[in-house]
Order: sequence, then structure tokens, then C-alpha cells
Amino acid sequence: MRCGLFIEATSFNMLCGQCISKPRPFDHTFALFNYTAPIPALIWKLKFHGDLSIAHLLGQYWIHFIEQHYTPNTLPDLILPVPLHHKRLKERGFNQAVEIAKPIGKHFNIPIDTRTCVRIKNTEAQSTMPAHKRENNIANAFALSYSTQAKHIAILDDVMTTGNTVSEISHLLRRVGVAQIDVWCCARAH
Repeated sequence: MRCGLFIEATSFNMLCGQCISKPRPFDHTFALFNYTAPIPALIWKLKFHGDLSIAHLLGQYWIHFIEQHYTPNTLPDLILPVPLHHKRLKERGFNQAVEIAKPIGKHFNIPIDTRTCVRIKNTEAQSTMPAHKRENNIANAFALSYSTQAKHIAILDDVMTTGNTVSEISHLLRRVGVAQIDVWCCARAH
């Protein structure tokens, strides 16, 4: 339930061995899909070919998921899309996580926060690295430029593999008093 990896479990709230031995700084991970065909091709088309209709489609899937798994009083106070470094944002022209978040925020009237967390280190793309190098690559890559009063935040990302990116952001949010952190990823790689 915490990291989003699939385990055979008798209870919905079961934790895997890694989450028991090394607790994650976030509370729950919700993934729309496993990172298997055709999802990688769709995400690639969104990120590198600018097909924003895919972001809208993923946003619609999130709306349906949230309506099934949240009640109005359990919705997060805000959505925090994983930020891109300003150089990558300039190259791409958009942040795919922000584009996915837009229909969700509008539908549920949840603010989308693109200012509090900033990416201060222009890291190598996590997808190009083996898992054992990803933690060092993303270490100290983010900072908070503003304080937040939100107590329940959903961090939204397109793909979650090791969880290092959302862990880095979650550590920062915990330091400023965020009580509940949900991770919303469109695809979870296993």
C-alpha cells in the first residue's frame, strides 16, 4: 500500500518487506497502471512528442480513480506535480505532470501547486539509469521555495520506478509539517 509494488496479500493495507524494513516518507502510492505496453509508448508520446491529449486522458482516468477511492473529506488539500528543472521545462515546453494534474484539480477544485517545490539540480533522466544509481542522481535535487499550510498533499508523477524522486520531495514536505502524503503515479514500474 505504501510503495505501490504488487504483493500477494490478504489485506489491502499490507506492506512489502522493503517498506517494513525501510519505511518510506510518504503514506500511500496509487498507480493507475503497471508500466507495461501500451503505457510506456503513451507516456513517451506525451513527454517527447507533446501529445497533450494523452495528459488529458490520464487526468480523466485519475478522476474516475479518485471518485472510487476517496471521499470528499479525504481529498488532498493540494496536488504537487513533480517539477522539472527549468532547462528541461524550456526544452520540452511543458511539464507532463502539471498537464495531467489540470483536469483533476479542476474537477475536484483542488489547487495545483507549481511554486512551492522546485527542482534545483538538473539531473540526468532517471529512466536512463540503473536503479542503484538513481538515489544518488536525485539526491538534493529539490528545494522548497515557499512554505505550505497544506496538511495533505498528493505528489503527482507520470512514472514511479524506485520511488526516489517522490521520496526526496516527501522528506522536504515532512520537514515543514505535511501530515499526509499520497503519491499518484500514472504507471508503476516493477
